[in-house]
Order: sequence, then structure tokens, then C-alpha cells
Amino acid sequence: MLRSMFTGIGGIRNFQYKLDVIGNNISNVNTYGYKKARVTFKDLVSQQISAATSSTGTRGGINGKQIGLGSGLGSIETIHTQGSTQTTARPLDLAIGGDGFFVVGSINDVTLISMDGPAGKLGTNRVNTGVPIDRVFNLSFTRAGNFYLDEYGYIVNSDGQYLIGEAAIKDVDTVITNAPHVAQARRDLETFLNSANGLVNFIKKWKEEFTKDPDNNPTTQTDFITFINNFNNELSTLNEKITGKTDPNDTTLAAAGTYFNDRVSPKASINPVPLLPANEADWPDTLAEAEKMMGPYLEGISGFVESVQQVLQDYSEPKYGNVTSFEPGLIQIPKTAKSFGITADGKVTFIDSNGQLKIAGQILLAQFPNPTGLEKMGGNTFKETNNSGKLDRNADGLTINELSRPGLNGAGEIISGALEMSNVDLSEEFTEMIVAQRGFQANTRIITTSDEILQELVNLKK
Repeated sequence: MLRSMFTGIGGIRNFQYKLDVIGNNISNVNTYGYKKARVTFKDLVSQQISAATSSTGTRGGINGKQIGLGSGLGSIETIHTQGSTQTTARPLDLAIGGDGFFVVGSINDVTLISMDGPAGKLGTNRVNTGVPIDRVFNLSFTRAGNFYLDEYGYIVNSDGQYLIGEAAIKDVDTVITNAPHVAQARRDLETFLNSANGLVNFIKKWKEEFTKDPDNNPTTQTDFITFINNFNNELSTLNEKITGKTDPNDTTLAAAGTYFNDRVSPKASINPVPLLPANEADWPDTLAEAEKMMGPYLEGISGFVESVQQVLQDYSEPKYGNVTSFEPGLIQIPKTAKSFGITADGKVTFIDSNGQLKIAGQILLAQFPNPTGLEKMGGNTFKETNNSGKLDRNADGLTINELSRPGLNGAGEIISGALEMSNVDLSEEFTEMIVAQRGFQANTRIITTSDEILQELVNLKK
């Protein structure tokens, strides 16, 4: 009789847990990015009255007899189904259409990152080279994409945590301005062209120096075509090997040319000669013809390059006007930006004061093998646990290579101007509430019934 009373107590406690979870779900029905929870139960160990026996020659087998001792809490699971999308038309309201979490965090050590700060300090917004991301930031993960700009233009959430991704580093114009000896390289190259005859050949390798080597065999037109096709969207050093016969006079070629490919459309030339389109330049094979073509670019042996923008050649498709590389860090929109937006693949772009489209950074997403294993931390954020799977797969510090760009590697795309709503279904929650209420009542009835029977036993003495 006492067993039934304690069984009822266990049932009451379990349904109380269920009602608590249902109440929390309902209270967060309008919380952006909230993921509902559910409760499951399991039975407890059963007391064995008699063991099972096998059959004999005269009798069949007998099943065992057990009395259960009630139910226990099986699990409280977070359900990571996609919530409905609410359109807001606000550019910093972001939803994820698919798998992944925004990476946010507060800074653990400000000396490990270069960023804007008090007293007009300006930074590159990138984490110091070689420093893991999780050492710089106290990381959290969220599906709530209601972000804002702070006083310095950094993207933050409602709790002031920074949105962490890739910062766009170095405006290409600044990089070229600091390139040394541009005019001298031009003069040395023209000196060489005027002193040689034979063939001008180009090889497809990068990161080589300009060399003058009359003993080498010329390369072929096919090699140069391959060289052109190998241009990529990274900051690279262009190197050409020019071979041919020289005159009796000593002639040297000491120039090395640096080409900066910044993921933008061709935008510069040797003034006033227009730049040849990428992948369409048609170079001649003879040295004399090459001199005719290259001469206008060099502007004569005593000429000067007027500005660094005039020596830029860009072989990428037209898009953003200032990017040379991405580094792990913070995303900052300049105060002078006329407008800004976020693309489906997570690029944060803005229109600068000159009306040019530029990029401020790249949003990254975190993906977990078992998102149900994440721990809720409040503020619509989660923390990774041992059972959620670790982002730092090599246990050597989190890098950007262990995060995903939206739309790649199974990660969802960014929906700008929209927010993901809670995935709580009120009709389901009210139904579960009724079930929990009746279950609670049934377990209280077990206790009262057991009490009445015990009372009858006590009254037998009368």
C-alpha cells in the first residue's frame, strides 16, 4: 500500500516538471530564436515478486512477476526545428534559413584584438595573428538575429555581445600607396626591353622574381594563357620570367612587379591608357612588339607613376571595392556609411561617402553535430557541451576554418530584414497542458485512494 503512495508522489513530481516546461514554452511564444523544450518520462526499476521459470517435461514456462515503483524524469530536450520567419525590413534583423547559429561573445582580453576604442583609437578589428578565437572572446551561440550598432559601428546583440566573424582588412588603395620603388621598377623594365631582342615569354608561376636569363629556352604561348587563367581572388605577387638575347652591353633587370587582386572590378590604369580586361589580354611573342605594347604603360624611361591607383590591375569580377583579405575579428560599419546591407552568403556591405559599394566583413555560423546537447544560457544564447560536439575539432583553439560561411558546408543562408520566431506551437502546448493536468490529478487520486484504504485497515480494529 505504501508503494502506491510513493508511486503517486513520483508521478506528481514528474508532471510538475512537465507543467513547468510547458509554462516556459508558452511564456516564450514571442521570443525571437527561442527553441521549445519537451519532457519525456521513463519507468523506474521494478520490484520482482517471482522470477521466470523455464518449461519442463510436464509443465510450461512461467513468466516472472514484477511490480513497478513509479516513473522518473527521462529527459528535457530542446527541439531545434525551424521557427517561422517574420519580415521586418530592418537590415540588421537576421534570420538563418537552415542549420547554424550566430557566433556572439564578449571580449576576454582586449590586448588580443585591434579595434576602435576610447580616445579615438582606430583598429583593424582583427584578432591578433595566431591567437585562437575562443581565447579572445567568451563565446555564445544564438538563433536570435536582432542585432544593433554600438557607438563605434560594431554589430552587437541586445546584451552588447559582439557579432563575431571575419573583418575586411586593408583598403586596396592604401596597400598600393605604400608599395616601394614603383617608378624605378618601370625604368629598369624599359631599359631591359630596349636592350634585348628575340622572344618575350611569360610563365604561369607566382611568387618568382623578374629575371633576365638568355640561356633558358623560351616558354610557349600556351604557358601564358594558363598563367592568365590562374588568377584568383587573393592578394598575390605576379612574377614574369622574360628571356631572350641581349646586346653586347651589360643589361640587368632588377624590377619586380606586385599585382594586388582585391576582389573588385578593374578600376585603374596607367593614366591615361585604359586597362585591358581580365582574361582577355592578347600579348605578342616578339620582344619588339612587346615593347610597343608595354611602352605606353611605362610612359618612357624617365617618366613617373602619378599615383598608385594607376598601376593596379584587377582580374576579379566586379563586386566590392576595398577588400584584400578577411581575418577573424569583429564587423564594423563606418559612421560615414550612407547605407548598409547583408547578403544571403553573410557579407556585410555598405555604401561609403563617395557612393562606392564596399564590404565591412563576413558573418560566420557555428554548426554542431548535436544541437540538442547545447546548454541554454539565457538571453537566447547557448553554450557548447561535451555532448553537443566541439567546434574546436583539433583541441588547439577555435579558428575561422572551423566555422562556416552561410550557404556552404550545409549551413543555412542569411535572410536579412527578417527574424526567426519561436518554434512554440500554442495548440500543442495547451494540449500537453491538459494531459499534464489530468496526469497530475490521476496521481493525486492514487495517493488519496491509498490513504482511504489505509484508513479502512485502521478502522478494522474498531
